[in-house]
Amino acid sequence: MIALDEAVASAERPGLAVVCARRFGVIFALSAALNLILPELGRLSAFTPALAGLALVTAGFWLVPHRGTTSWLALVYTAGLATLATFLLPGSGVDDPSTLATVTAVSSFAIPSVLVAVAGRRGATIRAIVCVAVVAAMPVAVLAALATAPEGRAPFVVLAVISGWAALTGAGIWLTLSEKRANTGVQRLRQGFAAERRFTEAEAELRYGARMMHDTVLATLTLVAGEGKGVRPDALRAQAAADSALLERLRTHGTLDAPEATDSPPHPAPGGPSPWAVVDDWGFAHGFDIDWHGERAVDVAPAQQDALVRAIAECLENARRHSGRRRAEVTVTNEAGRLVAIVTDTGVGFDPAAVPSGRLGLAQSVEARIASVGGTARVFSSPGRGTTVLLEVPR
Repeated sequence: MIALDEAVASAERPGLAVVCARRFGVIFALSAALNLILPELGRLSAFTPALAGLALVTAGFWLVPHRGTTSWLALVYTAGLATLATFLLPGSGVDDPSTLATVTAVSSFAIPSVLVAVAGRRGATIRAIVCVAVVAAMPVAVLAALATAPEGRAPFVVLAVISGWAALTGAGIWLTLSEKRANTGVQRLRQGFAAERRFTEAEAELRYGARMMHDTVLATLTLVAGEGKGVRPDALRAQAAADSALLERLRTHGTLDAPEATDSPPHPAPGGPSPWAVVDDWGFAHGFDIDWHGERAVDVAPAQQDALVRAIAECLENARRHSGRRRAEVTVTNEAGRLVAIVTDTGVGFDPAAVPSGRLGLAQSVEARIASVGGTARVFSSPGRGTTVLLEVPR
């Protein structure tokens, strides 16, 4: 759908060559008209056909379609030829210097501005553009030479016509090639961005899967390996059943889908269960005492709440396994713009710098999980002095 919208927008957007052709044509045609009007205000009636032709040329350039259709460009070119033909009429006053300059401007700059749009046509080759320029320039050069021949300026005007048509042909080709290079670069950037986004999404899914496996299946296997000491049998069976369902979803769907975001309000429903109920249930099932301090009301979005609750549960699980204590304290405070949770135990502690990089507990289930919702996690511990984990998530 996005690719289709981009294609439609690209088709409706005028090309760079067409935009430049419009501006060149309008500027040169208006300049020629003003050069004809201002010095000869007393003889405007003699220039009425030429001014009408220049008005048509100006309007034609202004209204050139986005893609510069061949028929429309042919009409603008024909209007330019008709404008030059008016200077062959009796009493046109070509003997005046300003009139000669107008003929030169129309034939050398205004009419060949059409070539800039021709160069921007899809599928146009350089050879085709040059051929069109040579063929189209001949009638213009003939009319301009006939109009200025009585004053002996035909050679100069023909040279100006050749120079002007060559310059605008080159400008059209250069603009078209530049636009193609720019479009190619933009397309490569889009492809690179899409590839990076796919890689980031795949990596995020792998990290989520690793966290879920660590927090569920691996935790259950650890309890089983320890013969379930300190855990009620029914709680261990329920946890194993939940892990089995998780593995079945992984087998059938090939992925561990992250919880979907909802539009529900961030505040818990009145009378509803506490967001910390899962932590309390875990503590009861594992015989681990949790002393709560501060505010138990949560004023954050569901994604931040889920990450914080799971991170706290992992901190408590680490304390149960490694601290040598059966109790920990959790303090939750609502501060300006953030929700802060502090998990503290008075156990044996450890050296955070000595934790192997392959361990998933702190790195993925706590630090990476909190970072994924824009928060921060900091661990303070040393051997023999317990452990404190500071968790912050934005509100």
